[in-house]
Amino acid sequence: MYLERSNRLFLRFLNSIKYDDFTEAFKIAGEGPLQHKLARQLNEVMDKFREIRAEKEANLHYFETIIQHIGIGIITFRPDGQLLLLNNAAKKLLKVVQAHTIADLLPASPELVLGLQELEHNEKVLVPLQQGSEQANVSLHVIELSLRGDRIRLASLQNIQGELEDKEMEAWNTLIRVLTHEIMNSVTPIASLSASASDEIDSYIDTVADEVTLLREELEEVGHCLQTISRRSDGLIRFVQEFRSLTTISVPQLTRFEVQELLHEISTLMREQVAGRSICLQVEAPSSPMLLTADRSMIEQVLINLVKNAMEAVEEQEEPLIRLQAYFDERSRVNIEVADNGSGMTQEALAKIFVPFYTTKKTGSGIGLSLSRQIMRLHKGAIAVMSELGTGTRFVLRF
Repeated sequence: MYLERSNRLFLRFLNSIKYDDFTEAFKIAGEGPLQHKLARQLNEVMDKFREIRAEKEANLHYFETIIQHIGIGIITFRPDGQLLLLNNAAKKLLKVVQAHTIADLLPASPELVLGLQELEHNEKVLVPLQQGSEQANVSLHVIELSLRGDRIRLASLQNIQGELEDKEMEAWNTLIRVLTHEIMNSVTPIASLSASASDEIDSYIDTVADEVTLLREELEEVGHCLQTISRRSDGLIRFVQEFRSLTTISVPQLTRFEVQELLHEISTLMREQVAGRSICLQVEAPSSPMLLTADRSMIEQVLINLVKNAMEAVEEQEEPLIRLQAYFDERSRVNIEVADNGSGMTQEALAKIFVPFYTTKKTGSGIGLSLSRQIMRLHKGAIAVMSELGTGTRFVLRF
């Protein structure tokens, strides 16, 4: 009889857990001390369950409030397109009140729906979004999560139109300053010398005589003006051709190759040049295979350019050193680094180092690093530079 009452007590307790009913209270009147102790402990367990549930509900409410009030749009959905969450910022951005599948977002932006469907884990893309009579650019970032065995896709939306316009204006201002500087450097002497040559010739043809006699010295002066005009015109043409090369980079032809092999090939290619300047070129790479999917010829072009820059940076060092290194970073991405022990760069130079036609060298076009950055962007990678005066310079290619 005692055992039967205890079993019923346990069954009530287990049913409460099964049906998430933590309002049950266990009271036993007229029973022995052991039954009272059992009931008391079961009540304590139920109290603990209620406390845990209340804490979880409070946390859930807290995070739901955050998600609904942040300024970044959040969308979560299943791979089949079923929407799980569309926060207030996303609704406001997309101008929708309610949606059940990502297909319901087609009127807002077909490009957005395509991005939600096709972007891989941790990929980003800019998508156009019509807002009334204006069009905005939205940054779309998609990641995949595993929630209790189910695949869930989470997308963040952020209207970056204002930031893009600011950066675009800044880029245009920088470009206009560079173009103005380079073009005026050529056009001003051309205009001046053309006027001088024209005045010189006018002084001789401003006569009724059919024949005019020029001294050799005077003829040489006019010839010198024309030669200078020709040289500056050629320089202006080269500038335009180099500028055009910045916008005509072809699409990368991706292949899979070993990074170690690439670095040793660069070392072999540059061996004679560094030896002629008594520069030590070190190559450091993992002993195990490091594979990279990229356009090999483009990456070679970037590395050769960086090594040549490093060669010029270490010219005045007593023991010039260039280190070509490959390694995996904390996110298991391939990194290739070109470092030198030169004199380093100022903060002003660092801020402008990737601006087209900006250069700190006595010779050079100033487009090498701009091209390198474009090539890395085409590979969905990045190029970074770290330098301080007196400590050398490091360029890192991150893939």
